[in-house]
Amino acid sequence: MAKEPITLRPLPAWSRRKNILNLTLAKDRKILTPLDDRSLIQETLHRYCWGFDERNMEMLDEVFDIDAHWEAIVMGESTVGPFVGKKQVLEWLARFWNYQKDQRRHMIVNFIVEEITEDSATALAYLLLSGSSRSKSAVEITGWYKMGYKKRDGVWRIHRLYAGFDAPFWKMDISEMSPELIQLFGVTKHIPSEPNYP
Repeated sequence: MAKEPITLRPLPAWSRRKNILNLTLAKDRKILTPLDDRSLIQETLHRYCWGFDERNMEMLDEVFDIDAHWEAIVMGESTVGPFVGKKQVLEWLARFWNYQKDQRRHMIVNFIVEEITEDSATALAYLLLSGSSRSKSAVEITGWYKMGYKKRDGVWRIHRLYAGFDAPFWKMDISEMSPELIQLFGVTKHIPSEPNYP
């Protein structure tokens, strides 16, 4: 007897796919009251989260600088990336959409700006990432983000995103992973020192 196809509940990016929630791109926003730089820096990170969770490539494209870097350290034991240049960062992020069958929600808390100049900034935030599938929600992972930003033509964009995860976002030990899975997740074996930020 043939297996019934699995119905995803919820369907990832369901609110966008059903035209219930249509996000405005930053370039199309009409802001009545100007935001200060700290607020714009924080909003850039929030737009990264919305873009990933709603599988909105245009939104992700807006938030990353052309020479962006994305890398992560997992429990201080293994690394992911680095992915260098906006094209490579976006390719890697979108690669997961074919495999993630749950609805992700990135929740950012304890956001602080550590340094800010006229055209660069460094900020930190905690990450609480949930996933919903089979009509249930659960915490997927916790951790932190350290971001380096650049301001070009009056727009703040993420130049460096360094993530620290409290647990792996894969289900098996790295030694048991096939080369294809290692490539999918972008797992590398070196333990980086803290990257330099603008």
